[in-house]
Amino acid sequence: MSIPSIKVVLKFGSSVLRTPASLPIAVTEIYRHYRRGRRVIAVVSAFEGVTDRLLEEVSAGGEAPDPATLAVLLSTGEIASAAQLAAALHRAGVPARYTDPRDIGLTASGDRSNAELTQVSVDRLEALLDATPVLVIPGFFAQAPEGGLALLGRGGSDLTALYLAAELPARCILLKDVDGLYEADPAHWAAGDRVPRRFTQADYVTAEACAGSLVQAKAVRFAHERALRLDLARVGHPQRTRIGQGPSIIGPVPGQRRIRVALLGLGTVGGGVLDYCAHFPELFDVVGALVRNQEKYRARGIPGSLLVSKQEEIFAREPEVVVEALPGIEPARACVNEVLNRGLRVVTANKALLASGWDSLAPRLVGPGRPIRYAGAVGGAVPMLETVEGLAIGGSIIRIRGVVNGTCNYILDRRSEGASFAEALRDAQEKGFAEADPTADLSGLDSARKIEILGRAAFGGAPFCEALAGIDEKSSCAVNDARPGKVALMAVAERVEGGFQYSVSPCVLPAEDFLAGARGAENRLEITTGDGATIALQGLGAGRVPTATAVFADLLEHASALQ
Repeated sequence: MSIPSIKVVLKFGSSVLRTPASLPIAVTEIYRHYRRGRRVIAVVSAFEGVTDRLLEEVSAGGEAPDPATLAVLLSTGEIASAAQLAAALHRAGVPARYTDPRDIGLTASGDRSNAELTQVSVDRLEALLDATPVLVIPGFFAQAPEGGLALLGRGGSDLTALYLAAELPARCILLKDVDGLYEADPAHWAAGDRVPRRFTQADYVTAEACAGSLVQAKAVRFAHERALRLDLARVGHPQRTRIGQGPSIIGPVPGQRRIRVALLGLGTVGGGVLDYCAHFPELFDVVGALVRNQEKYRARGIPGSLLVSKQEEIFAREPEVVVEALPGIEPARACVNEVLNRGLRVVTANKALLASGWDSLAPRLVGPGRPIRYAGAVGGAVPMLETVEGLAIGGSIIRIRGVVNGTCNYILDRRSEGASFAEALRDAQEKGFAEADPTADLSGLDSARKIEILGRAAFGGAPFCEALAGIDEKSSCAVNDARPGKVALMAVAERVEGGFQYSVSPCVLPAEDFLAGARGAENRLEITTGDGATIALQGLGAGRVPTATAVFADLLEHASALQ
């Protein structure tokens, strides 16, 4: 069973996805919705300039090809950008699938260069969303009734997004390079001109009149015909314009200030967060990074002006949010305590710190205004904590069981393929799934910390450890005897009187068990509620990008609260 979820259609145009280097911008927006339990359809355009380049190439020295051939050619640009976005989501740990418009029976009739959408298989679309929570769909083309493809005109991805949202139904957000609809195009402001006013909401007629090239005109007309509301927004920005029945309302042009961010550590997670911040220079000002060896990071191209070696130097730069990405409990604990004492906000994925200091930190870990956000501590980009916190509000969780250590799962899978324990561990380290010192993973301590944090979020009260065991050469030998089942390092937390108990140990799972399907560094979690419902989650739980993605999403939450 899956959690009943809101569906949302997000449209990313070439003003957002300018080049493959822009893919992390879309990944962050999709992940923000996915982590809240929403099913997401991402409709994408080709990268900036690709469609024009293809047109120029095919028309060079003569006439353009017939419309049917041209539609096939131009579809390749959108197919490429959609496939690359699906791959980027996978690297970030978000379960995503490239979905061709023909796979869902998306059909358009009329002029093959400017066709109108007429049909889609909603049942097929729903089934795909049930199997994979994020679908990535190229939006510029559909299948033609007479065979082949038809294009939807310039800006046709807007129409696809609105059409799918209307048919499902789902919420629709068109992501652009501006934070809403203005009286005039902000890109054409001239020095000394009156700053155009921004609509907080607009009726369809106003939207069509003011949007210009920002939104396809026939897409706005389609929304009008279907009475479909849509949002016009910019990735990462809290402001947006709601387009609907109206009335049109003009609000003040919001001031967008940059949030001052400090990084404690620039390793696997801290370095990934720094990379994400670089994609949002209008949102974040990274004022400093605490590291032990400045020369090491200068050699990697990090500006020396960013690097400091002492905690007091970080605070002297007056950050508003501190991203704690240090290894182990100390000095992370001292740094986080100083952050909190100064009334600042913190993001951490430090499971050791959280598990050891939960009782003292607990009041700051709950509520919408919480000063500590920590979603990356468990499951990487898999929204385990978000799901558990949501279900725990009603006190309905009775049991949590999962495969929550990607390193151990990867090693056990490699052992089942015939690799020795040493070979499997070395492979995991080379792929970035295991640390240079893998003791916490192999001993079961990492899994214990994660399941304790999940148990704390689910049940409250005091934890009681029932058993703690990890994997080694001897225990992993059982993989050859487990077929057709699977040996996994199982973590379990369940409600008991006065709190909860948890355990971590290797066990043999039957092949039909949901958790037995975890492959490689994948994590899986199964949550059982008091009414017998089972909620299943899965995705990559190890590696730089998944954890950095979760941490950056928490940073965006803090930034939104501070605006």
